[in-house]
Amino acid sequence: MARADAPSWGRATDGDGETMASTEPTAPDPDLNLEATLREGVSADRLREHLERFATLFRDSGGDDERRAAHYVADRLAEYGLAAEILEVDGYLSWPGEATLRITGADGAGAEVTARTRSFGAATPPAGIEAEMVFVPSAAPAKGEMIFGHRAIAADYAAVDPRGKVVLTADGGPDGIRRAQERGAIAHVHVWPSDEPVVHEMIATSVWGTPTQESAARVPRIPALGVTHADGARLRHACTEGTLRARLTAEVRTGWARMPLVVADVPAGDDGAFLLVGAHIDSWYEGITDNATGDAALLEMARLLGLHRAELRHGVRFAWWPGHSTGRYAGSTWYADTRFAELRERCLGYLNIDSPGVRDTAVWDCRYNCGEVEHVTRAVVEELSGQQPNIRRPLKAADQSFLGVGLPSLGAFRMLPLDHPDRKAVGGCGGGWWWHSPADTLDKADPAILADDTRIYLTMTTRLCRPRLHPYDFVPVADDFLSHIEEYRRAGGEHLDLASIRDLALAFRAAATRLRHATRGVADGAPDVAPLNAGLRRLSRIVNPALFTIAGPYEVDPALQLPVLPGLAPVRELATLDPSSDDHRFLHTQLLRQRNRIDDALCQAIALATELAENGDAPPADGARR
Repeated sequence: MARADAPSWGRATDGDGETMASTEPTAPDPDLNLEATLREGVSADRLREHLERFATLFRDSGGDDERRAAHYVADRLAEYGLAAEILEVDGYLSWPGEATLRITGADGAGAEVTARTRSFGAATPPAGIEAEMVFVPSAAPAKGEMIFGHRAIAADYAAVDPRGKVVLTADGGPDGIRRAQERGAIAHVHVWPSDEPVVHEMIATSVWGTPTQESAARVPRIPALGVTHADGARLRHACTEGTLRARLTAEVRTGWARMPLVVADVPAGDDGAFLLVGAHIDSWYEGITDNATGDAALLEMARLLGLHRAELRHGVRFAWWPGHSTGRYAGSTWYADTRFAELRERCLGYLNIDSPGVRDTAVWDCRYNCGEVEHVTRAVVEELSGQQPNIRRPLKAADQSFLGVGLPSLGAFRMLPLDHPDRKAVGGCGGGWWWHSPADTLDKADPAILADDTRIYLTMTTRLCRPRLHPYDFVPVADDFLSHIEEYRRAGGEHLDLASIRDLALAFRAAATRLRHATRGVADGAPDVAPLNAGLRRLSRIVNPALFTIAGPYEVDPALQLPVLPGLAPVRELATLDPSSDDHRFLHTQLLRQRNRIDDALCQAIALATELAENGDAPPADGARR
């Protein structure tokens, strides 16, 4: 990686075309000196030592090796002079066992097909189940597309009756299993969309974290299996040639387990504000690039930031999440639930690190970035890699458990090039075919690349935790509201009036622009910026749940992909329904309530942004935590 000690945010051209400060300071910049020192301190050899230890462990959540990994992390932190706490978390987990899939009718009767069960799929009786298998078509992913994006493409059941049958389809993930179950299928077999010769471990439930009484109904009630693309193609051909019957068995163990969650602080500043940096510690098999590399990166970041804690103005909290793979982000969701008030009040953002340091990766993919902090990710990746970042908003994946809390999210991941032979339609490992399989071993990581990735994350962390004033810019947030409200307004037409919230979004953009200008230079001249920082954090708590959730701050949305302003997205469907029908009227009522929610959030955001801009470092009058 080429290191460029370029100026941090606040010294570039802003979104309105105004120069924010000189790009040629006359004196050495202590912020840049700290960044350079931290980057120079990253040790590829130390990172390799961590990976070699993790390579000896199969870190199934709730298992002994996960706990050994947690104690290894805590011991290293103690060596670095940091106090680590191992929290004990009860999680509702599901461990997939063995599966069989045998053709019993049509040509090829008796043939065995390699299959894997899905976590949280239903178990079959020991003798299995037998039924006709039917193929349900689904669109193929674009080249190099990640599996999370492909899940939004629903299977076409128009010409297929799946009742009492085994569904074979590329419509995978929890939404695909739900669609099959709702239509009466007795089992779901997922055909992997890309051609690697491995069956990936996957999770069948859409429940994010521990279920509630209400969300537990979404845990699948049918067995869910996966097969390779090649085997799926043969099964599909057999389905089209005649009646195909199959017998399958699925072993799944689902229940409660105690998990270790390691947390360590690098404290700094007087206001108690901190950046949360997380990586999941559990894995499938050895899971070296998903996510031992992330665990090692956090350890190296903690070591270096601990050495330089006196130079930070805000703290950093590191967390190693359990329950990611077999609990659908159970550890990070537990933390969001049990530390809600503290996170809501004092956390200045969330940086998730998952699958760095993968061999041959070269292209930065900057997903998971909220608007108020996107400039941090953009500047760091551009300066240190020379690439033009493709900033994207958060996906519903990768321990993004804090959007309801309102935390600004940051993220950047290095990927294999699209034309690399190892690049497949997977969800991690830099796009490598070995994702969620026994092949994710030590040879898939590159400590030198991991060291460079860690330098990126250290620099992003420093640019959030070194400045006195939180470097938030809410103009891109307002633009998110505007662009998506306009999209939904066009889609809904006369069926739903969105003109009023469009006007509010325009007003919020004007208030955000005033706030941007008002905060320039505040950090240098104000004796105490803590009240202003608190106000900026409160503003993020207002806008992010509106932009990225349906359920809001206190519940958790399903683990399905959502667009920005997801509560208004069904307006597209509203325009296709008969206005006199129950479906239209029910959906119209739902959308009215969501419009009210967005209206209220924008009114609060306008008022708070205006107050912060007018009063400088004064807190909101009521001092309330929102």
